[in-house]
Amino acid sequence: MALSTITHLYTYPIKSTIGQSLQESAVLERGLAYDRQWGVFDQDGVAVTGRKFQDLLRLETRFSDGQLAIYLENESLFSIPITLPNKDSVPVQIFSGRTAGIPVSQEIDAWFSNFLGISCRFLHINPEVHRAVLPKHAGQENDTVNFADQCPVLLLSEVSLADLNSKMDQAISHQNFRPNIVISGQAAFEEDQWRRIKIGSCEFDINQSCERCVFTTIDPNSREKHPQQEPLRTLATYRKNARGGAIFGVHMTPRVLGKINIGDEVIVLA
Repeated sequence: MALSTITHLYTYPIKSTIGQSLQESAVLERGLAYDRQWGVFDQDGVAVTGRKFQDLLRLETRFSDGQLAIYLENESLFSIPITLPNKDSVPVQIFSGRTAGIPVSQEIDAWFSNFLGISCRFLHINPEVHRAVLPKHAGQENDTVNFADQCPVLLLSEVSLADLNSKMDQAISHQNFRPNIVISGQAAFEEDQWRRIKIGSCEFDINQSCERCVFTTIDPNSREKHPQQEPLRTLATYRKNARGGAIFGVHMTPRVLGKINIGDEVIVLA
C-alpha cells in the first residue's frame, strides 16, 4: 500500500555545499546520481565540511553539457568535466571511513585554499575504490558509498518534521537536515519502522535512523549556528538512539536501481 509520495529530491554534488533541487534522479549503487562525488579535503586527506567551514554553504553547483559548474552566490567560478580522465588518486578520510579521491585542478585547489583559509584539495571520488558502508551502519558486504558521511541515501518525512517543529519555538526547514528524498506521510516517524521500500522502479533497504550532528544547527541560508543548538536540543528530549544521539530521518541503501521522480509513490515492502 502506498503511504506517501516524494515531495522533494536533492543531490549534493560537492560535499557540504548547497543542494541541487531535482524533479527526477537516477538511483545508482552509491545513491542518487552525482551525489557527493566531489569534496574538499585538507592536506592530511581529511574531509573539510560545513560543520566547521560554513562558507561552503555559499557555493552551489549546476550541470550543463557534461560539465559541473561551480558558483559563489550566483557568480560563476569554474566548470569541470563530469567524467575525469584516469589519474592517480590520493587516500582520504571521512570520519572513520577511508576511500580515495582524484585531484581535479591545482587552480581549483588554490581557490578553495584561499576561500577557506586552509591548505586544501578539491577531489573527485575514485569510482574504482570501494568504501564500505560499515556494519555499525547496517551495511552489507558489498555496499559502497561516495563522500557521504555514512550511507548512500537519506530520507526525511514532512510529517515527522511537522512533529518536530511543533515542539520548537521557531520552525526549521527540511534543508537543515540535507536530505536526498523528502516524502509526505501519514504518521510521524513511521519511517523508523520500515525495513524495505519501493519508490518508482527502485527499491531501498532502510539501514538505520540517522544520528544527527551539529550541521543541522546551521541555518542553510544565513549560515549562522542556532544559539540554542536547535534542532538537536529538542530532538534530544524525545528522539534518541541507544547511544544517546539525537536521531531524525533514515539512511537507506539502493537494492533495485532505476529512476525516481517527484510525485512517485512510496510503497512499504517490509
